Amino acid sequence: MDDTRQRNGKDASPQQYAEELARLLVQQGFTHWFYCPGSRDAPLGYALNHLAASHRLDLHVRIDERDAAFMALGAARAGHPAVLVMTSGTAVGNALPAVMEAAHAGVPLLILSADRPAALRGTGANQTTWQPGIFGEFVRFAADIQPGVTSAVLSEVVSEVAAACRGEAPPPHPATNEKQFPATGPAHLNASFIEPLAPPEAIEAFATASASVRANAREEPFDPDQSPRGTLLIAGDLSDATYADLREVVKNAGIPVLAEPQTAWRCHPHAVRGYAKAAGTTLSAVVEHNLERAIVAGRPTLTRSITRLISRRDIPVETVGAPGTTVNLAGNIARHWADAATLACELEKVVKPSPASTPCHPAAETPESWLEMWRAAGENAVAALTRDWGFHSAAQTIWDSTMTASEPLDLYLGASLTIRVFDTVARNFARNLIPAPEQADAQSVNPQDGAFGGHRVFTNRGLAGIDGTIAAAWGAALARRQPMRLILGDVSFFHDLGALCHGQVETVPNLQVIVINNGGGRIFGSLEHGAAPADTFTRMFLTPQVGDICELARAAGWQAVQIDSPAELVAALRQPVRGLSLMEVILPSA
Repeated sequence: MDDTRQRNGKDASPQQYAEELARLLVQQGFTHWFYCPGSRDAPLGYALNHLAASHRLDLHVRIDERDAAFMALGAARAGHPAVLVMTSGTAVGNALPAVMEAAHAGVPLLILSADRPAALRGTGANQTTWQPGIFGEFVRFAADIQPGVTSAVLSEVVSEVAAACRGEAPPPHPATNEKQFPATGPAHLNASFIEPLAPPEAIEAFATASASVRANAREEPFDPDQSPRGTLLIAGDLSDATYADLREVVKNAGIPVLAEPQTAWRCHPHAVRGYAKAAGTTLSAVVEHNLERAIVAGRPTLTRSITRLISRRDIPVETVGAPGTTVNLAGNIARHWADAATLACELEKVVKPSPASTPCHPAAETPESWLEMWRAAGENAVAALTRDWGFHSAAQTIWDSTMTASEPLDLYLGASLTIRVFDTVARNFARNLIPAPEQADAQSVNPQDGAFGGHRVFTNRGLAGIDGTIAAAWGAALARRQPMRLILGDVSFFHDLGALCHGQVETVPNLQVIVINNGGGRIFGSLEHGAAPADTFTRMFLTPQVGDICELARAAGWQAVQIDSPAELVAALRQPVRGLSLMEVILPSA
């Protein structure tokens, strides 16, 4: 049965909703739970941790959804109906092999996937796809539960899913009988959660801590009344096709470019680093009051401050790009430009720098000063973050070394915290590496052929999962036939550990993997979950792993070295990338 349970009654908080769902499933006999940490499934994580502490269920936390799915399958085979819980996006797809096995073997395995609300599907929202129906005819029952479901309806859904797993309900598809599946088997509950995704006490503690950090930083916010006004161009994944048509007009108009590091737009002379940090702190009031227009190219979904900006309704937010390459997170897009050249013509007419003073617009409010304000705020943010040895300073060193390498050298950036840190610190090398259109042939200015002048930047931003990162970089290095440097966190490394192995007679690329080891999933520490009790945060979010990274790499035939200081990192990066090598960069864990 495929089912969507919609809003029907007074909304409970996400935490209450998660606790009730978990409790109902335990009452139906699902007492073995396998939890994979994430952001969207965090309410379930808190609920499960509480129930496990009171000995109402057995809880096991794993970082790899495919492994966790087969562990749950094993538990169910041993006579204990099991539940696998994961966050949204590619995490759900990792369960398919275990679901297929459970379908043919008649194993009562329940997949409980967290999701964004249905309204965000098809909008370009981060880690959002069509999860309902993903397991097709392999599940005996499937339901899509939306926020606001009543207790009565939730209880009904749980009863139905339990009956389906036990073989007490008709199969969901007429064709299932033709496939000769056993009556018992797997089922899928897709549960959407809205924010907040943490308990109230964690949210309150996080807000207090954040306010203290801002106060101690002594950052002087820009005064909207004393600051210029202007337009922004915001570029994310899938934006490269707009670059050639808009590059010059954006430059001439003095428009700041807030671009993710894998895009051609990051090469633009007006690309601002540290922009997301500045937009959420020292420039927050200016963004609120002085931003006149936002032009969004591709899908910029990395940070909360930019997501809030492009979701506004009080200013014109416009998108540019081919169908399927843009965002509309809040149904607020004032205009969509399918053709970047047409937008370029419009910008030439209405947004031109004018240094002359007028009573309404003195010279201090020219587009150039709007740009310089963004540059200054961004550079201040980067300076504060790179002052000490840590992820940001290491990332800046790696980026600079790669972009100034004398040989062709590509960069592959891991998901989660890694791409966000590089988004903050990545310098603009456009002046040296990007030829002007009139000085180069069409191939040399094609952003898909090396946006950084022989140093192309890759990352997985389609659904932004951490899975398969080493394998993806390996494949890109083979296809590009030039050295590749992959940067990823320690959790992402352990998630794709199997990709270190290769056949004895297979071709290997020139691939260097740099593992930033800061002791687990530190991105959660930058969210409200970082204010949860220490034991809860460590088990359910941080998940530090057992295993020596360098020794694991050496066992698979890689050269491996541990880096403990900035000087060691600089020295190691001077060496050419040849064959398979790994650096483990040890950072302070907090």
